[in-house]
Amino acid sequence: MLPIIDVSEANGILNWDLIKSQISGAIIRCGYGGNLEKQDDKYYFRNISECQRLGIRFGVYLFSYASNGEEAKNEAEHVLRLIKGVDTTFPVYLDLEYTDYVGDLSAQAYTEIANSFCDKMISSGKEVGIYANTNYWENKLFDVACKHRWVAQWGDKNTYQNTYELWQYSNQGKITGSSPRTDLNRPNDNFMHYFHQEIEKAVDHVSNLKYKVGDVVRFRALYTTSQSEQAITKILVNKGEITKIISGARNPYLINNGTGWVNDQVILTTEQKLYVNDLVKVKAGAKDYYGNTLASFVYQKEYRVMQINGNRVVIGINNQVTAAVDASDLYRI
Repeated sequence: MLPIIDVSEANGILNWDLIKSQISGAIIRCGYGGNLEKQDDKYYFRNISECQRLGIRFGVYLFSYASNGEEAKNEAEHVLRLIKGVDTTFPVYLDLEYTDYVGDLSAQAYTEIANSFCDKMISSGKEVGIYANTNYWENKLFDVACKHRWVAQWGDKNTYQNTYELWQYSNQGKITGSSPRTDLNRPNDNFMHYFHQEIEKAVDHVSNLKYKVGDVVRFRALYTTSQSEQAITKILVNKGEITKIISGARNPYLINNGTGWVNDQVILTTEQKLYVNDLVKVKAGAKDYYGNTLASFVYQKEYRVMQINGNRVVIGINNQVTAAVDASDLYRI
């Protein structure tokens, strides 16, 4: 079975198109510590948007700085803010490990932190788990009220004797499209069985998804739910931002967190939100950002987005700059 990777902003800007075929899924850091926007992971929204676009099953984790149960509840609020409207296949995890900020806490403190976080997530209807190394699981965490245990022990063998679902066996993984070192995790049969239905739902029909969270689209009709068959054509709003995607749904794109749902058939035009590393083509007849004519061959090739500054987008091939163009003159492929 292919590994599940866990990633954060420390891994840089990832090429998920390349990564997809090498993994069974991903667990993406949403942030660290208490519920402050400055402690959100700066690539979190990009990473989950890419997973949604490509149909990669994913969960999220938050790196804990809590020293007691109340702080852990605030960390749970941090996660809930960031996953609002996001459908995850795998659980939400709290990453518990030693930090210079917190120091080494007692077993009682770590257990209180874990249970406070889990209680808050469970009461919010979320699947929740705890990440910790073998030593913490054996000596620091007792009577933890979550069923999803993620154990870190790098090497060829996991010596943890109790029930767990995920084993982080390496922080030196080689994944094309990721940073030189990527954390690798091995799911056991219980993990994959438990999420079987969600996995099947996540991969169904995802190859047909054309748009990302953040794209602004113009549409001719709306649907009241993601599975509605009857379109509403008399609409007051015909343009909005895609704020949520449900892979495999009849109408997979939610507009403006509640305006309605749309599908590819009712979308007329798009103002796609581009990211560094996106694969794009230049629209026929477009000029460069400064109004200069482009060579005819430019319209035939595929390019990587290398830099974005407002509407100015630098594109190139193999890290060689081809041109700077206006974002409106590109379309993602």
